[in-house]
Amino acid sequence: MPEVRLLMISRDDLLEVATGQNGDQLFRALGRLTRSGYQLLATAPQPEEWTKKHGGPDDALLGPESLRKRLADAGGTLDGVYYVPRSLFTQKRNREKALRDIMKRYALKPAQCFMYSSSRSFVIVAQSLGISATYLGEERELLAELRTLIRNLPDQAGRA
Repeated sequence: MPEVRLLMISRDDLLEVATGQNGDQLFRALGRLTRSGYQLLATAPQPEEWTKKHGGPDDALLGPESLRKRLADAGGTLDGVYYVPRSLFTQKRNREKALRDIMKRYALKPAQCFMYSSSRSFVIVAQSLGISATYLGEERELLAELRTLIRNLPDQAGRA
């Protein structure tokens, strides 16, 4: 049985790639990783106000024609979305608390966790906790980083 690992990806970064020309490749890569023992968790800032209206970014993640469905069609799973509380004065502490909570919920150590985000400050906090965290920007793209994880899997069959 493969070692369980946690793959945390910013919701907005997932949506950006999923709706672009590399969307199908993203789902194949994520499907391969989740079948190989990675659990996938999207991270997002907590909304200032929870509403019942539809049409927001989380509908694209969890709705009937969502990323979750497209990922399932590729043989993968999305565990859910973790909302990180926002606060002007305590944001660093909120991020650290959220990451510690996530690791506790999944019963994982930092070495078993991987994070990809276009939030530089979130990546810095994750790295300070020992999580393998990568800042996504002009020099690093999500799909390329996922392909690197796949190349490092013990079983090379079914590469995305």
